[in-house]
Amino acid sequence: MDASPNDPIEVSLGKRGGEPVFRGTRIPIAHLSDYLRHGYTVEDFIEHHDIDPDLVWDVYRQTFSDGNERDERVPA
Repeated sequence: MDASPNDPIEVSLGKRGGEPVFRGTRIPIAHLSDYLRHGYTVEDFIEHHDIDPDLVWDVYRQTFSDGNERDERVPA
């Protein structure tokens, strides 16, 4: 995956076998997807992980958002 250094998502064979992760972490993007699918909010995810909230929101907006505001629950 060709991505800019500013892309909030990182894909590297050296991290989790190439699974997309939050840049600079080993936390899979799929983990956020699971949280949302089970009725949790982005804020819930941030509270339970040692991760930069701005990074999480960038990934959320890029990957999952359809214009929802912060802390809004996303339907499964």
